Amino acid sequence: MNAEFKPVPAKKRGRPTSKSARNVRENLIIAARSCFIEKNYQQVTTREIAARAQSTMAMIHYYFGNKEGLFQAMFIETFEPLHQLVLDGVENPPESFSDFFQRYYALMSEYPGFIVVILKCLLFEDGPLEDDFIQQRFREKCRPMEIMLRKMQERGVLNPTLDPKMLHISMLSLMNQPFLMAPNLEVTMGITPDKAFWMELAEHQCNLLENGCLNRQTTA
Repeated sequence: MNAEFKPVPAKKRGRPTSKSARNVRENLIIAARSCFIEKNYQQVTTREIAARAQSTMAMIHYYFGNKEGLFQAMFIETFEPLHQLVLDGVENPPESFSDFFQRYYALMSEYPGFIVVILKCLLFEDGPLEDDFIQQRFREKCRPMEIMLRKMQERGVLNPTLDPKMLHISMLSLMNQPFLMAPNLEVTMGITPDKAFWMELAEHQCNLLENGCLNRQTTA
């Protein structure tokens, strides 16, 4: 990545204290997330974000410094709950995939297009995130996930013949691919990807992982 990650420190003097003023920052984060989901980073302007947030470019400068700082803040605040989900799984390995998938899909269903932003950050070298940031937030995320699966295996929850690394790859496919398909689900499959659908899919994914697809029962 070309950009150097330099978080803008929080303002300590002169910062608005009223509830409405504090909401300005949150509204800018929400507007930025929508804009960056809809367009490539280079296509989004601070003027567009400010207008969508019903704010001003001066407020972007005040809270985030510039567009890059706003993107980084938006990314951290959106991605961190997903990262924390994996860390919680390491601390307390689940006894099934049900809770894990329910929590993941509940988080991602709030902004399903965010998976596209994540992939763009991973795939394109001219993005707004520096390599060290990518290393911290993504590549090291793989280790806790694999640790969680290994702990589940050690506790007898998972099939001991499965390779946790391969299982991790399979889980990432199940977890992320549906969100990449979301814009076309209604046209191609007649599915409306609303919150109810995502939670139903979470249950299905869990059932698929835990029970498989084939009917192993034999008839006499």
